[in-house]
Amino acid sequence: MTKRIVIGLMSLAGLSLLLAGCAGLLPKEVRAPVAQVAVPLVPADPSAALALDPRVFGEGLIEPAEEYRPDRIIVGYLDTSEGRSAFQKVLQLLQGSRGNEVVLGEVIVAEVLLGGGVDVPTALGLIALARRGLLDPIPAPPTTKPQAPSARIRPASRGQPLEGLLFAEPDYVYPTPEPVPAPDLGVKALDPLVYDPNADLRPFQWALDAVNAEAAWALGYTGQGVVVAVFDTGIDSTHPDLVGQVVRRYNTRTFTEVDPNINFDAHGHGTHVAGIIAAKNDGKGVVGLAYNAKLFDVRIFDPGFIGTVNFLAGVKWAVDNRPPGTRMVFNNSWGGAAYSQAVKAGIDYALANGVVVVASAGNSRNTVWFRPASIAGVIAVAAVDPHLRKADFSTMGTWLSVTAPGVRVLSSVRSQTIQDGTGLPLLYDYWDGTSMSGPYAAALAALILEKYPTATPYQVRRLLEGTARDLGAPGFDTHHGYGLIQADRALTAPLPPNDGAALRVHVVTASSMPLWGEWTPTVFMDVTLRRGGRIIERGQTDLVGFINIGFPAGDYPPFYGLAYFPVLEPGTYEVVVGGDDATPMWGNYRTANRVTGKTTVTLTPGGVTTINVQVNTTLEVTLSWTGGGPDTDIDLAVYEPGVGWTFAWDPGFWGTWSADESGPSGTETYTLGFPHYDDDVYPLAVVFWGGTPATVTVTVKQNGVTETYTFAVTDPGVYYAYTPGPPVSRWPGWWNNYPGPWVF
Repeated sequence: MTKRIVIGLMSLAGLSLLLAGCAGLLPKEVRAPVAQVAVPLVPADPSAALALDPRVFGEGLIEPAEEYRPDRIIVGYLDTSEGRSAFQKVLQLLQGSRGNEVVLGEVIVAEVLLGGGVDVPTALGLIALARRGLLDPIPAPPTTKPQAPSARIRPASRGQPLEGLLFAEPDYVYPTPEPVPAPDLGVKALDPLVYDPNADLRPFQWALDAVNAEAAWALGYTGQGVVVAVFDTGIDSTHPDLVGQVVRRYNTRTFTEVDPNINFDAHGHGTHVAGIIAAKNDGKGVVGLAYNAKLFDVRIFDPGFIGTVNFLAGVKWAVDNRPPGTRMVFNNSWGGAAYSQAVKAGIDYALANGVVVVASAGNSRNTVWFRPASIAGVIAVAAVDPHLRKADFSTMGTWLSVTAPGVRVLSSVRSQTIQDGTGLPLLYDYWDGTSMSGPYAAALAALILEKYPTATPYQVRRLLEGTARDLGAPGFDTHHGYGLIQADRALTAPLPPNDGAALRVHVVTASSMPLWGEWTPTVFMDVTLRRGGRIIERGQTDLVGFINIGFPAGDYPPFYGLAYFPVLEPGTYEVVVGGDDATPMWGNYRTANRVTGKTTVTLTPGGVTTINVQVNTTLEVTLSWTGGGPDTDIDLAVYEPGVGWTFAWDPGFWGTWSADESGPSGTETYTLGFPHYDDDVYPLAVVFWGGTPATVTVTVKQNGVTETYTFAVTDPGVYYAYTPGPPVSRWPGWWNNYPGPWVF
């Protein structure tokens, strides 16, 4: 996936705006400055307010090309007086109303139904700006050049008007899972049997042979006493192979339990998945790998995706309604590219409560990050065909765990399906997709939990990976993960030690410690873990950390942006954090705000490690002009947060200036100091006080990336980098609707 955030979201002392997706750390060409023509500009209207545009601001917080519900957003907040107060402020700000919500520990995830003509990008932008206190317009520079510098008062750190707010994001719509269209392989012998409930179809289930199911069953393990929750399109419990297998059912749209004995499949996908896991072994029809396991049916597609909060309600219901002492596996044969803090919160809630979470790797054919499969702690399952070759459609990635059969997989289908040419119900069919491979791994996880009822999600994953049959390149590879799951090996191998580790990463602004005496977190930053040259996991920092969902909070107070990685192997990791405000606007890709940080950390067995990774902005802005006269007086103006407009003749606190110049040509340079006021925007302008017109060039060098802007000033006045007026008022080539660089 590629996600680019224009500048960032909220933090302890403020709002951090950075790339929040998965492309922020990838190498990117840094282009040399291109000579620009001096386009004549007119000065800005002095009555026009210079301000950040909430809608454009919010557009950078949305995954490109990902579908979302247009009438609502998802907001997470702490179930505290501060969190509830912050949520009420959000409702007022957006003229919205409270929709569905779910409580995970002391965290509330709620829908905000938008009102007053506010759309999703504007809503996200308003929340981000309100969190940082940046909704007020920026005052204009002076209209006349004072004779003496002003008396500057050192500013204080800004407060947090929305304390307790965890995140705000679109309500992404995940596509309904579908089988992958496959070519006809010429297997016709089954055709007369697929509607016969008395036919024994076990000989046609090559997938069970590939994972050595019979040998595993001979050991006495069939999934007895384990529950697998199927998050899908519902299950047809009237199917002959599934009668009695669904023991509880939840309708996530209505937040109610439903009779487990009815046909509840709204699409067909869920019934096929359920049969792979737990179809009865009665000599008729197909057989599930964990045929004595029982199923929780959690319908999250009916037939379309029902919404993020509804999914979380299903997660909470499944976790909280397990029979006492019963182990549980989640199967997720669905997903998409969007990174959702809310979906991750649900996965973390399940893992923290001992649930083994399995997800299909996706059918993109490419190397992408697919979620929830690539969320830390999840067992991500790719697919192979009957020849044990990687399925053509199977997503590749460094985050894969194992592989399972996913081509020509025979399983149950819902009773509404009619076979061509007979008019009889088609009870069974061959389907293709990682939607089919995931359930085999979930079923094997159920067998493992039957044998080892105290096994942790980490131990189950390591056992699956450690006993897999190596395919492709020796060892781990991005096509197959650690290889094809082997049920008999997994059930005869010893349980790996419970030495899994967890990592908490705070990305912090380097200048805030010497400036305020405390770290300022930067939120929604990419965090990538590498080990042995391989990217193991990738995540994001949130606003304050999901500190109450169940995983350890460490000794940090709330309001620190946190990236949490559970279920890791102990050892040494390289931690790379980064953000990039690159955004495709007007055909331009800006890279000047890129910040990165890197460190290494050694995780001890069974431990939870918390680290800070520092990022910092370097900024130098130079104004030069030519073609003026002895009377020409032009100045660069930089707005320092908490200080006001500063000039070479009237400096502020956070940067240093070269000497003030005037005349037919000249140069003035502003260099941001360290420490500097962090986590804020630094608006830029050129002020032409009067005299002979000239051609100016402004060079902005930020974090090693240089950009130039050239234009002609003809009339006295202020020429902002961006103004609220017509586009001609903007510096030619200026990259978006932000008045200046964002600084960390």
